[in-house]
Amino acid sequence: MQYGWIIGGIIILFIINKIFLMPLRKLTMHIIMGIVVLYVINTYGSIIGLATVPITAVTGIIIGILGFPGTILLTLYYTFLQ
Repeated sequence: MQYGWIIGGIIILFIINKIFLMPLRKLTMHIIMGIVVLYVINTYGSIIGLATVPITAVTGIIIGILGFPGTILLTLYYTFLQ
């Protein structure tokens, strides 16, 4: 009887991991990598004429959801539309 509860608990933890934690890890990794790329673009982009993009919570969320294309879109937005 005890093994049934243990197996049930492991299955529930596995489901919680798949539903909630994996997307959160992916979002966090997108944000971290996007902020690093954005920092590099802000540092060296002025050499080729790119505008600096402010690193804020909003830009972090956009980068987190869209990933690397979000970084490119934000850079193009700030370069040509602002």
